[in-house]
Amino acid sequence: MLTRLYIKDFALIEEAVIEFGPGLNVITGETGAGKSILIGALNSILGGPVNADLVRKEASSCAVEGFFELDDQGQNARLADLGVVLEDGQLILRREIRGQGRSRAFVNGQGQPIKQLKQIGATLVDLHGQHEHQSLLDPKLHARFLDAFAGLDDQRRLVGQHWRAYRDSVAHLDRLRSERDALAAEDELCAFQLEEIRRLAPQPGEESELERELQVLDNAETLSQGGLQLYDSLYQREGAVYEALGQVRRQLDRLREIDPALGPQAAALEELIYEVEDLAGQLRDYARSIEVRPGRADELRERRDGLRALKKKYGGTLDAVLERARELAAREDRADRLRDELAQAAELRDQALAEFASCCLALSAARQQASATLSRALVAALGELGMAKAQFYIELATAEDPEGIVQRDGRRYAAGEHGMEHVAFHISANAGQPPRPLARIA
Repeated sequence: MLTRLYIKDFALIEEAVIEFGPGLNVITGETGAGKSILIGALNSILGGPVNADLVRKEASSCAVEGFFELDDQGQNARLADLGVVLEDGQLILRREIRGQGRSRAFVNGQGQPIKQLKQIGATLVDLHGQHEHQSLLDPKLHARFLDAFAGLDDQRRLVGQHWRAYRDSVAHLDRLRSERDALAAEDELCAFQLEEIRRLAPQPGEESELERELQVLDNAETLSQGGLQLYDSLYQREGAVYEALGQVRRQLDRLREIDPALGPQAAALEELIYEVEDLAGQLRDYARSIEVRPGRADELRERRDGLRALKKKYGGTLDAVLERARELAAREDRADRLRDELAQAAELRDQALAEFASCCLALSAARQQASATLSRALVAALGELGMAKAQFYIELATAEDPEGIVQRDGRRYAAGEHGMEHVAFHISANAGQPPRPLARIA
């Protein structure tokens, strides 16, 4: 219920606060007292049309704010369907109009489109004026009236929930298909690139090792001969370092016999002789290990050229090549997983569709039964009002659609979040006249 209306600089009203109590509230006054202005102010927060003329002459803008306390569960559910969540049953609608005629709408302090404000207002207030804002004449609301009469609000909300679940499942499936198609568009190229990199199978840091081995192979003879020459100089030839150190050891041993204090030096020399002998052996083994292998060098050059080609093609460095390989492998893995996800998404869509169709058909059957009951009740009520010849008929129109998602009796029908029928009230007030849509004759 509307509990308070605050008006600021609207038409002739500088500022006013009107409090409303439970039950019937009557505003009276002589012509020109401002009753219509109050109705206009209320209409503005219900999403009604506004213009710059509504701003008080002395002001640059005006504002109207309505405070509502709501405890009707059905009404709260309808607001929830519109995205309005209430706290403690409180709802505040606000409309601001600027001097240029532009306006802004707020719901509980949050900016909202005017269209949204109008939809919310339609669930709260029914303004009965001369052919304006009469919700009974709006065919879009007839299904809601029928459902409310028959106690089908929960069933209609369930249909809406299943419709949104189905719609979301279709959107999810479409996104996966789009991703699959985008991947498929480059499948051949990406598969070629991944195979090209995998065929060479580059390893992190291998370039430096490859260059080192090539340098050794290119200088194999020099290294082998040099190693043997060093071995000869250290150990093999006459007058080698090893032989000279042996002579030094013999001289030092004679001196140590005179002065034992030279013992540490003799031990150090002995260690040096062993090290020279070991070093000479290592150089000999190294020289013998060097092989002249033209075939191996050709293999390494071919691999080096292959790595250079990959670097030129995929980013300039070996790290960039390896990163591209990881990206392509991840893409390949994603394509494999997409096949499973698509199958699961299609299954979820089919399940959501089955649940929606089942609820939709159940609501349709309930509406068929309720429409006959409501028609009889209204005809009886009209008779009590002196309209004994009146007829009332509720049309439940369905639209056959080859692409429809709900099937009944072998035929497909269009359906949405409110079900599969277009509900319209028809009435004939006089004998001999067929019932016509209420919106056309009221």
